[in-house]
Amino acid sequence: MAIEKVEQQDNPKSNIISAKEESGQQAILVSRRIEERHRLFFKEIGHAYFEVDNRGKFSFYNDHFCEVMGHGNGELIDKSILQFLDKDDVEKVKSALKDIYETGNPLSDLEFQIKRKDGQKRQINTSISLNTDIENRKTGFRGIVRDISGRKKSEDQLNKTLRLESIGQLAAGIAHEINTPIQYVGDNIQFLKDSFGDILNLLNSALAYVKLTATGSSKEEAVSVIEEIMKSTDSDYLIDEIPRAIEQSINGLQRVSEIVKAMKQFCHPGKEDQQASDLNAAIKNVVTVAKNEWKYVADVVTDLDATLPLVPCRLGEINQVILNLIINAVDAIKDAIGKDGTGKGTIRITTLHDDSWAEIRVSDTGTGIPDEIRSKIFNSFFTTKEVGKGTGQGLAISHSIIVKKHGGTIDFETEIGKGTTMIVRIPLKGSYE
Repeated sequence: MAIEKVEQQDNPKSNIISAKEESGQQAILVSRRIEERHRLFFKEIGHAYFEVDNRGKFSFYNDHFCEVMGHGNGELIDKSILQFLDKDDVEKVKSALKDIYETGNPLSDLEFQIKRKDGQKRQINTSISLNTDIENRKTGFRGIVRDISGRKKSEDQLNKTLRLESIGQLAAGIAHEINTPIQYVGDNIQFLKDSFGDILNLLNSALAYVKLTATGSSKEEAVSVIEEIMKSTDSDYLIDEIPRAIEQSINGLQRVSEIVKAMKQFCHPGKEDQQASDLNAAIKNVVTVAKNEWKYVADVVTDLDATLPLVPCRLGEINQVILNLIINAVDAIKDAIGKDGTGKGTIRITTLHDDSWAEIRVSDTGTGIPDEIRSKIFNSFFTTKEVGKGTGQGLAISHSIIVKKHGGTIDFETEIGKGTTMIVRIPLKGSYE
């Protein structure tokens, strides 16, 4: 017995195993204590907090989160966060979680809509990060939630107000664009009305000649009358000008029809939800309705990708973004041209795509964006325009529409004295698929 006891005491392997076991148990205890403190802290903070596992199923949340979700304590455990999302946001959230898991980088300002137990929909803003255990294994995700439904309602109302202001701003220009073709249509119709009397007189004389020929009466007298009428009516001129007047009138009416159609598509693009949309057609419509804004300042050149697929988007909001970018380009060119207004710049609008993104580029030959304000151009109420000439909301709202509502990006390339290119990218995979 004594020998055996000595041998056990002298066995270093036995001592190591025992030490490892004891160390492991202590680590587990420490981990549990840390987790308890961690859970206690997030249970008592004044924000909605949640944790989900790698499958997206809730493993922990506090009372504030229950209030946001409209569920009682314990009702969400082991349920997937995806089943509470609005259908438009499922793919966006899945993609965000996948990116966080693969990169380990947290994501802030992720916005999506959830369905509460009582059926209400709430818009929330979330900051999500990767959750790991004491051995740094990826165990899921955790996030802080803010209910921004009230703020979103205010933003949407502001967006609609600014859209109405844009329509009002365009109205005078559109009236002018319509008035020009209508005016020459009217002039041509008056010309046709006046000419018809001369033509009718000539026609009646020709008919009289035919009757004289049939009865054997004096042909010379009839021909003389017809020739006199032809001279007085300048028939050669009428033969040349009447077809031209008709063609001009048809073209004018087509132009009016295009403007009215473009304005209709701009004001009433369809459903407010995302739907597969033709971005190239949208760009053409906006260029048409905004013509009076740019035609005295710049030439607009379009290079649109003919193979661009339909893009999932809220088309009315994308129309607003395109209009904002065109108007900003016009203002930049005005600054470059100077107060004398001599010369014109160029606005170039291009579209292209790859497997994942559709891209819109709006380039101008303006002054470029100074270094000191480049970080501010997407801030709300930031503007370089004179007081009363700009709200500073155009690019801020455009950023919100593209980044937060469509999961896209908006950025720019600029060079002082040469101009700026605004770059909008919208994901091609959307909720309509």
